[in-house]
Amino acid sequence: MRLWIVVCVLTLAWAGAVAGTQQPPPAQEGGTLPGGFDSAAVTRGKELHVAQCGFCHGINARGGSGGPDLTRSALVQEDEDGKQLGAFLRVGRPDRGMPPFQFSEQESSDLAAFLHSEIFLAANRRYYQVLDILTGDPKAGEAFFNGPGKCTSCHSASGDLNGIGAKYDPTTLQVRMLNPRQGRGSGSDGPPPRPYLAPNALTVTVTLPSGVKASGTLVRLTDFDVTLYDRGTGEVRSWIRTGDVPNVVVTDPLQAHLDMWKRWTDTDMHNVTAYLASLK
Repeated sequence: MRLWIVVCVLTLAWAGAVAGTQQPPPAQEGGTLPGGFDSAAVTRGKELHVAQCGFCHGINARGGSGGPDLTRSALVQEDEDGKQLGAFLRVGRPDRGMPPFQFSEQESSDLAAFLHSEIFLAANRRYYQVLDILTGDPKAGEAFFNGPGKCTSCHSASGDLNGIGAKYDPTTLQVRMLNPRQGRGSGSDGPPPRPYLAPNALTVTVTLPSGVKASGTLVRLTDFDVTLYDRGTGEVRSWIRTGDVPNVVVTDPLQAHLDMWKRWTDTDMHNVTAYLASLK
């Protein structure tokens, strides 16, 4: 369950990181986009959104400095061709700083088409085309890397990250920045190595009632047993668990990256990506 949650969180984080640099695919025959959306309506809706709503909700509707992510709005998701959306916009939310908008039915329909297409594309990422992910400021990224990001507590631009901008393309670089454990292949055509053999595998310390301790990389942990791999001996060892006996402590060497998922902003992600891409 823990790994599934991690994958879900990563997916959302990565989507937020690259959303500003992706564009929908070209219209198919008849001017229809994937998902059945009318290309002209989506274009008009996007132009209307950018002009009237983008200052609060971001140009891609994923949220801005003053407004939430519209693609996650229940009202938008349940809207039918702009009917519910149009009715809501005519009233607005003055109590939250959102004025009313007197859009025509066509404008509401176009705006809805754009928002619904963004929801569709977010759920079907294979349709996205990554155009240019390097939209950030390298200098600002360097300042964040050396300052509030606290990246220098583990990394060095002249050490482990020296030349990393030449080693990875920007998209891969950003994904690995968010989750360095992802995509660690075997370096050959064979199957990837088992997770507990990875350089940054989860580690575990098992303390028996006698006080004897055993440490290694985590192979398996359930309510009923714990299994570890001892790198020194190459042995796999297991113990039956009863409640908190034996005591088990799991440590993630990449915990700092996981903690950053709650702190990253789109701006910081793009800036740090641009900085790392410049390290060649």
